[in-house]
Amino acid sequence: MNKITILGSGTSTGVPILGCKCRVCQSNDQRNKRLRSSILLETSGAKTILVDASPDLRTQLLTTKTQTLDAVIITHDHADHTHGMDDVRPYTFGRSEPLPVFTDAHSSESLTQKFPYIFQRDKIYAHKPIIGGGIPLMDLKVIEEEKNIIEGEEFHFYSLPHGHGDSLSFHHKKLGYIIDCREVPETIIKSFRDAQLDVLIIDCLRYTPHQTHLHLDLTLNYINQIAPKTAVLTHMGHDFDYVDLISQLCSRNIKNVFPAIDGQSFLYS
Repeated sequence: MNKITILGSGTSTGVPILGCKCRVCQSNDQRNKRLRSSILLETSGAKTILVDASPDLRTQLLTTKTQTLDAVIITHDHADHTHGMDDVRPYTFGRSEPLPVFTDAHSSESLTQKFPYIFQRDKIYAHKPIIGGGIPLMDLKVIEEEKNIIEGEEFHFYSLPHGHGDSLSFHHKKLGYIIDCREVPETIIKSFRDAQLDVLIIDCLRYTPHQTHLHLDLTLNYINQIAPKTAVLTHMGHDFDYVDLISQLCSRNIKNVFPAIDGQSFLYS
């Protein structure tokens, strides 16, 4: 079996939001504590693949006691999904080859500009030595085709509209991952449905519509169309109290959809 762990299930601010006095942000329920969104895949082929490098990444990977990484996937270039990139550095110590970082062409260009000391190291250090603690040894790999092989694992990637750009969704075997997006086109819904997913992790920011993210009713509509065995809501803001949201799902007789909890793991075939 393969395993997916929710490293963080929160939106860009995390929950609680700094300075917010709302009921959810002041809650003592640990299920309402949400770090920024990222996940960890541990495959049946003994590969460990990180999806997104949130600003909370160091805390997240200390919690999971992750010892090695074989690859990183970046879904899009927004700060809450990339600004933990430097925390990947220890996983490159002692590697003979760079750690591969897979993303789309736009995010590849953006990451090169944000982290030139990582992704333009030959240029930056062309005329000076690398001193101190060294730099992360990572190389960008641009995803250009739907089907990609990453560390021997087959992934199917799809671009979804998010803000002024796109984000990457994917399915790996019977896991589906749909993060930051405002809609999911019918052709992509069909691809996820045809994959007969065990687990679908899907964007769900709040109760009401949003310009760049899915909201509860729209998310549930997509879940119904994709028909996974289990669906898990992620990238949640402080609208959602865990117990209240569970109660709402139960009142609608929805039995296979759950809000994510940071640190929670799921198995899939």
